[in-house]
Amino acid sequence: MLFPHVESKRVLLRPATAEDGPKVYEILFQSGRSTLPTLEVFLQNFSRGVAAQFLVQRRDSDHVVGFSSLSELTPAGHVQAAVHTDAEQSEGISADAAALTVNFAFAMWRIRKVYFQTHEADLTGLGFTGEYASAVRQEAVLPDHLYFQGKLWDMYVHAIYREEWDVQGTELLKGIV
Repeated sequence: MLFPHVESKRVLLRPATAEDGPKVYEILFQSGRSTLPTLEVFLQNFSRGVAAQFLVQRRDSDHVVGFSSLSELTPAGHVQAAVHTDAEQSEGISADAAALTVNFAFAMWRIRKVYFQTHEADLTGLGFTGEYASAVRQEAVLPDHLYFQGKLWDMYVHAIYREEWDVQGTELLKGIV
C-alpha cells in the first residue's frame, strides 16, 4: 500500500489555498511554460477542477519555489498532473516534487494513470530518467497543438501507470524521503 508522502529530504508539498493564488500566478508566470490569462481571470478560476494542489517549498530555506497540481480526476481512473518549479532550482527539486505529486495521486485515489501534458518529448526534466524513465509512457503527440512564446509547439501526452508506479515509484521514494 502506498503512503501519500508530502515531503522529501529536499522539498515539502504544502496544500495551496485560494489565498496562494497570486503566488502561484507568479510562479507560473516566471516559469514561462504556458500562456496565462490576466491575474484577475486566473484568480477567478484558481482551484476549479482541481483535486489537489500544492506549493513546493524547499526544506533547507522554507522558500516557495514551485507549484504542483492534480486535476480532472475521472471515473475512468485518470488524473492530470502538473509540476512547475522555478528555473533556478536544481533538477532534484523538480524531480522530488514530481515524484511526490505522482505518488500522492496513486496513494489517495483508485486511479490507473497519472497524465502529464507537456511540450517536451520526455519527462527527464521532472526526474524520470535512467531506470525511472521506463515508468513513463508516451501516449500521444498532438502536432502544433500549443501556441506560446510566438510559435506552435507539439503537445506530448505522457502517462504513468499504477502497475509501474507500484514497483518503480516505491523504489524512487525510498531514495528521496
